[in-house]
Amino acid sequence: MGKLVDYRNAPLKPVGTGANTAAITGADGRNMQADYIKLDANARLEGSAPAGSDQYFFILSGDAMLAGKNQPGHAMKFGTFGIVEENLGYVLTSKVPCEVLSVIAPPPGQKSSIPGFKGGIKIVSMHNEPVDNVPEKKKQRIYLVTKETAGSERAHGIIVKYVPETETTMHMHPDCESLFVFLEGNTELTVDGEKKVGSFGKAAFFPCGNKHDLHGTPGNSHFLEFHIPSHYTTVR
Repeated sequence: MGKLVDYRNAPLKPVGTGANTAAITGADGRNMQADYIKLDANARLEGSAPAGSDQYFFILSGDAMLAGKNQPGHAMKFGTFGIVEENLGYVLTSKVPCEVLSVIAPPPGQKSSIPGFKGGIKIVSMHNEPVDNVPEKKKQRIYLVTKETAGSERAHGIIVKYVPETETTMHMHPDCESLFVFLEGNTELTVDGEKKVGSFGKAAFFPCGNKHDLHGTPGNSHFLEFHIPSHYTTVR
């Protein structure tokens, strides 16, 4: 079943010094594990990308530093996207309160032969990448993780911008899971036949084969969209 998650109001559990997390996909994710990370001021979170998985960090609010262990850090602010190579240890720190999305593809312990990201840590910003205008669909796309941008086929991650007239009609992906993390404005969507509204602080998850649609509303909106794995088909 698909679901709309209010992750900012979900139960948190500690994962580091001043760092707490809430599940977004939870046990429903077979191809991905998505979590919300809340960092307090002067927080520190240490971990490593699991073997066979890419790990992606996206700054939802505030500022943070992402570094390989014993390596210089990369400054990250809202709209910054960090990709971490499998088996690489990392340290995520913040001097001010910060909210972070973490996506692991595939989830820890899932073996995959799909080629992943190589290159340690790579930082991409939605503010610096080219905008792909799609006028016939009344939307814009900014590509953050693709085979071309990250050399990985484990995930397809983009920013999508809607105007009020944008309409993505009912469809499903039989061979991938989909995640929408809403960043600005309101986006109408259908989750298991029910009309919902996605806004900042909410994320929608759809397992393989689960039907969904999305529509613009008055005032522009945009969201982060993942399809995992990156090779998938769309059926309407």
